Amino acid sequence: MREEITHLVVNWIDIDKNVILVGATDNQRWKWDTDSGMSGADAKSIVWVTLTVDGKGRVVSEQAHFFCCPEDPTRSLAMSNLMGLFEIAWTIKNENIKEMNARKRFFGKMIKDAV
Repeated sequence: MREEITHLVVNWIDIDKNVILVGATDNQRWKWDTDSGMSGADAKSIVWVTLTVDGKGRVVSEQAHFFCCPEDPTRSLAMSNLMGLFEIAWTIKNENIKEMNARKRFFGKMIKDAV
């Protein structure tokens, strides 16, 4: 039986000097990955957001990226939950959370409904 696609799950966090990236997959792909003994990180990320930071610590851009086509049923899910992903990215930036701690705090977090 296939699980219904109802929400996103954070499966990608990458923090470097100038970019904070937070990505997510749908709950069905997450379940397939974790049920097979994997971490969830290998599930296809269908959406990710980035904050680009200048050399003075100021955010100079927010971007959203999609890896789903217009006819993909996950597209509207990805688009309607951008605020939740951006909130995580901003929390990481504002609290100056390092990558390992960000993964502990947010990896596997359910993102459901726009904030």
